[in-house]
Amino acid sequence: MIVDMLRENFKSCHVGGIVTIGLATLLTASVAFADGKPPLAADTPPAATADSSISATVQFSLSALDRAIERKVPRQLATIDDSGRSCWSRRILGRMVNIDCEYSGSVQRTGPISLHAEEGRLIAAIPLFGSVSGQGIGRFARLLHGTGEGQLTVYATARPQLRRDWSVSLDMTEGFRWQEPPTLQILGFRIDLTRYIEPKIQAQVSRVRRDAAASVAAMNIRGKAEAAWQQAFSTVKILDAPAIWLKTTPRTVAFSGTHARGDILEGAIEMAGTSETFVGQQPSASVPTPLPALGSDVTNPGGFSVILPVTISYDQIREKIQAVMTARAQTGGPQVQDISVYPSSGKLVMGLHLTSADTASGGAWIYLTATPQVDANTQTVQFGDLAVVPDSSTAASSPLAALFNDPALLQDLRQQAGLAFQSEWQTLLASANARLTRPLTGGFRSEGNLASAGLSQVSLLPDGIRIDLRASGHLKILYGM
Repeated sequence: MIVDMLRENFKSCHVGGIVTIGLATLLTASVAFADGKPPLAADTPPAATADSSISATVQFSLSALDRAIERKVPRQLATIDDSGRSCWSRRILGRMVNIDCEYSGSVQRTGPISLHAEEGRLIAAIPLFGSVSGQGIGRFARLLHGTGEGQLTVYATARPQLRRDWSVSLDMTEGFRWQEPPTLQILGFRIDLTRYIEPKIQAQVSRVRRDAAASVAAMNIRGKAEAAWQQAFSTVKILDAPAIWLKTTPRTVAFSGTHARGDILEGAIEMAGTSETFVGQQPSASVPTPLPALGSDVTNPGGFSVILPVTISYDQIREKIQAVMTARAQTGGPQVQDISVYPSSGKLVMGLHLTSADTASGGAWIYLTATPQVDANTQTVQFGDLAVVPDSSTAASSPLAALFNDPALLQDLRQQAGLAFQSEWQTLLASANARLTRPLTGGFRSEGNLASAGLSQVSLLPDGIRIDLRASGHLKILYGM
């Protein structure tokens, strides 16, 4: 009668699966007979919430800005027309003879202006060519003449900054620098071109700053930030079977600088908030809030994190145990009539209804309890500390207890009951990345890339072991190129 009641009360649990990853936990085990059966007590499904950051990026072509600036910066940058300077000095017959000279020439821009980003700065390189002619002043001094020419490069630097009112400024206080000092050799003297060229360059740099600032202002950064902010409130189905939903809710926003990729310049903001994962029905949509004030600049933007759940069916564990016990029965071990796997207050219970040819009774239920040991790196679940502790009230009277004291049998159960879920995890990860990379409205698009994962939590639910993995990577909302 007791055996019939146990059969009625304990059915094998089956779980439709999600994949879960975990770290190592200790596995403790004990054995009990029918009157020591652990009660059914599943964990409450945990809230799958992670702190996350979403990057919203506006992109524009540096080459297009190059061409726009080049059209406004003249080819002839400066002219040189100077006279009355001492250019030649010699001691003749004991007397020092000084000759004054007049100079004429020009500084030309010889190529396109190239832009690139470096450590949050926008740098323009301007190639120049300077040529100067000099001639002595006076009747005989006019016989003294010469020319000088050379290649020059000047670099102008600007640091884009996004103000709290969402306007953009270009900080050009770093000025500009020369690749080499702007000097030419003529008539034995080094002619410093700085005083001829730099005022012209200052004027052009100011023009570039005004034009670049106007170009950025025309992009309507605030309007695009508002649109990106609204679209960051999203609910995305990242897996169909089982249905898994990702819900993102931003709370704060900050400027995270400018970056360059090839000839693409990016201006990025970081939206920090939470990501939540739901299994089953679609959750209610987040209600977008107004765009908040811009926070302090973020020099090291955070990454995007999300909890991805993987569930291992209790049926999978039952099948593993069945295989071990069937092989044992073929060599004279106990027969398994039924196997029940279920949760009990944080422990996993494995109930085996055993019979033996050496006993005349109808058999007995033996219960083992264990805590799953999950390895996120190898993506496996093991039961490494399985041990048999017979219930004191029945251990002495049951021959089946002695059968379970076989160390080889316990070792087989420890090794064979383990499961691998690499395939399920890779399927979930690939599906999440594919669903997060998608077109949005208004010319925006989303790019998601989740890669690394670590264990967040392990729960023993009514239908299986749920392993919550914290997957990390990035989620970008892009506008532009």
